[in-house]
Amino acid sequence: MKCKGTSLGTSRPRLVKRVTGTHVAAAVSTSKPATLHQKLYGFHIEPPLVKEQEPEIPKKDAFAKVLRGQIIAFLRGEGQAESTDADYKTFSDVSIDDCDLILEAIAEDDNHQFNRYKISYSPSSKQLVATLPTPIHENLLKPLRDAIDGALASLDIEGLGNFIVQMNSTLRGLGEAGSTEKSLGTPDALLEFHDEDGGRVQLWGTEVTFSQTRDAAIAKLQRSVTLNPHMRAVTLFDILENHRHSPPTESSDAFRKLSKKKKVVSYHKWLQKDDSPVFGPVTGFTHTWVSSLTVVVSTWLRPDDGPFDLYDHNPRYFATARLCPDTDITGLENLQHLFHRTFASLRDATISYMEEVMAEEESSVSSDNSDAEDESSVEDKSDIAEVSSEETDDSPDPFELVRAWVPPMSPIDWKAIMKQLRNAARQTGYTRYSTYHEKLIKRTAEEAEISPRASKRAKRS
Repeated sequence: MKCKGTSLGTSRPRLVKRVTGTHVAAAVSTSKPATLHQKLYGFHIEPPLVKEQEPEIPKKDAFAKVLRGQIIAFLRGEGQAESTDADYKTFSDVSIDDCDLILEAIAEDDNHQFNRYKISYSPSSKQLVATLPTPIHENLLKPLRDAIDGALASLDIEGLGNFIVQMNSTLRGLGEAGSTEKSLGTPDALLEFHDEDGGRVQLWGTEVTFSQTRDAAIAKLQRSVTLNPHMRAVTLFDILENHRHSPPTESSDAFRKLSKKKKVVSYHKWLQKDDSPVFGPVTGFTHTWVSSLTVVVSTWLRPDDGPFDLYDHNPRYFATARLCPDTDITGLENLQHLFHRTFASLRDATISYMEEVMAEEESSVSSDNSDAEDESSVEDKSDIAEVSSEETDDSPDPFELVRAWVPPMSPIDWKAIMKQLRNAARQTGYTRYSTYHEKLIKRTAEEAEISPRASKRAKRS
């Protein structure tokens, strides 16, 4: 009968076996004694039990928690398919709080499991982008680092400190002089000034984006300049592949050709001499490994007053130009002028930093001397103060030569950057090809090994 249980999902009261004797009071509540109808046929009726419901986690929060776990697992390399050839992966619907929690997990990682990926986040689109460094990142930074080193070589700071361009590896704590800046928000390259006492200050950051959104890169740089009040400038190389790369399909001519080759072709044999990287696609075995690139360079200089807002395109503190295709000559000239002003700003910021350091040292020494000196007359103290004042006025300015330094008018060699872009595009294409071909050779060998076993089992059966 349907009325004898609750497993049918009905809302009727539960039937409970009636007890007799002294246990009746325990079975039936004294506050609500059983009526005649409740005692029919040896049963009494209890009202349905109501379970206390545990507070449910909102679906939105539960989804965010799962998403964070998936992102962290991906960054650690867990659960990724062996055939994954993507240079980057984009995660959508990531809130700013989720991003902060993910970055905290990266910062607390002691085994550097996350160092394989570069992380950027766009608050407006709520997208987190994990990018694998490519030859384009490294090759493009080299001529820029050479230009910065060459320009600052003429700035006489001997005895004061050194300028060091920290690259991605040292910024992540792997170099001898790792940056104090956390890796989670750092650009690809960071110019720092290191004083003789071990202090350091970050001055100029550079980010290279490839196959990721410009918005995410700018948000990353904005975070960096907001957290670092000493940062004087940031530069962004925004490189966009006009068509996202996909490996050859099994029905393609490239797949058929590569399936017949048992070894990966060397870089020099693979390279097509007639291709035109940067301005055109990089091809090999009839497949496009890198499509045509669009490269835009932008630089921001910290204003003399007011916030450092990268979304403010005031021409006094912002310049941008297209490198390719259709090189913007006028825009590159404006960039050179802003780079000239950037080096002047670096000079002034370095002087201000060293003046602060020296003032702190003098204050510390003065405090120690005042504690140690004996009491003396008021006349003696006034004489000492007068002599000290005269000595201070006559002392030479330790930054006289630094203040007089004039930065080069055209510090950046655009031809060198274009050459490195061309090489980087080819190397990125070859990396994609060789990775794909190695996996194809391995898969073909495994299939060939399995095939004889399957045929033997078929014969036996």
